[in-house]
Amino acid sequence: MASPPRLSLAEAASALGVHYQTAYRWVRAGVLPAVKVTGAYEVEAAAVDSLRRARAAPVPPPVRRRVRSWVPMVERVLAGLAEGDEQRVRELLDDLVGSGVSLLEVCDRVLAPALAEIGGRWSTGELSVAGEHRASAICERAIGRWTTPPPGRPRGVAVVCSPPAEGHHLPGHMATAVLRSLRWRVHHLGVGVPLPDIRRLADAEDADLVVLSVVWPPAVEEAHEAAERLGPARRVLVGGPARPLAELVAAVSPDPATEPGGWPAPAGREAARGG
Repeated sequence: MASPPRLSLAEAASALGVHYQTAYRWVRAGVLPAVKVTGAYEVEAAAVDSLRRARAAPVPPPVRRRVRSWVPMVERVLAGLAEGDEQRVRELLDDLVGSGVSLLEVCDRVLAPALAEIGGRWSTGELSVAGEHRASAICERAIGRWTTPPPGRPRGVAVVCSPPAEGHHLPGHMATAVLRSLRWRVHHLGVGVPLPDIRRLADAEDADLVVLSVVWPPAVEEAHEAAERLGPARRVLVGGPARPLAELVAAVSPDPATEPGGWPAPAGREAARGG
């Protein structure tokens, strides 16, 4: 009985329209069955054809989860943050993102109120500095898993950072994640960046947008002064306490109504919390 026809892995990759390394990863993951013959992978032609048809089959869009009330989710995430239960927090947030809830909504509707309560508990002495820092670090690591930009041409180049007087890292991480989810190429510089360095890097990267992330009230005025000196060659958005990231989305979107959770920005000076 004749053996079924086989293709080399390079031939299989060509037939599937993917790079050789992609086909290799599929073999390693068991997606594309293969056998090794004298040190090289070979794939049955039928398996390649089956995978090609499966990849070409139409896939219905994911059903977006409708959240009737954000309060229970905020309370569960808050409990996990206060107790330092990172696994619980990740599972709750991953469930939201995986069910179609936009990253913007996760940040604005869940993380922001939970972290505000964490800050309140710290200010009253109910939570220690260590506990507050632990909660922030958990959120930073969770957000870091979602900062891979989606495929497609970048909408523009942005620089996200904080001026010297601001020491909070998390708002900048949140703004970076949301901008990347909207296909912006983002250079995230962190906190305490001198103004001349911000300007030089923005010039070197030909940035369309600079976002100064501030949440500490004394740092807000410094950020606005920095914005005046960074402009008008490029757009500069300044954050501030209690400003939702939705304002950032509205400010950078050609049509905010088309963006996930893209609510209209309020009148007045352009700003975005953590933006």
